[in-house]
Amino acid sequence: MAADSLKRQLERTRFERALAACESLADRRALLTASELARLNRILTGKKAEDEATVTWREGPVTFTLPSGKTETMALIADPVQTAREKLHRATEAAEAGAVIDAAVSIYANLVLSALFKDANRRTAVLAAHYFLRRYGIPVSGLALHEIGLGDLREEGQLDALRETISQMAKFAAKQRPR
Repeated sequence: MAADSLKRQLERTRFERALAACESLADRRALLTASELARLNRILTGKKAEDEATVTWREGPVTFTLPSGKTETMALIADPVQTAREKLHRATEAAEAGAVIDAAVSIYANLVLSALFKDANRRTAVLAAHYFLRRYGIPVSGLALHEIGLGDLREEGQLDALRETISQMAKFAAKQRPR
């Protein structure tokens, strides 16, 4: 029990550190690239920068258990870096066109469903979604995004539920913003 508590505390501390790095990128209006995404993932997992090539990106197939208890197997990814670039590019195009919430939902879902990293895919996806929201002026808390409890994004209605949740969070945050 104490070990689980310490692990959660360490994950929270790493998430907060990665969140600060993500917010710095957004505030400077720097582009979120595959390299930056990998750096955020390394912060989340506690890996060193020199380990990037061998530790961060998932190259082989992986099997994991979803919160529902269902087991999912992800196929081999030929080039996870290129896949990340494409997903980031599409999200950037959407955000630049004014569809910021759609960009955030898209990057979140695409990163989670692709499982491009060996570990911390959902947390990395939260950071990417937060980056787009913050960079394009939607003041949703990264910690609040992290706390959203979603089911399996492959199930019908889950993406719409995510979009609605983020939209409601954005409306609430806008009301709280000092004028």
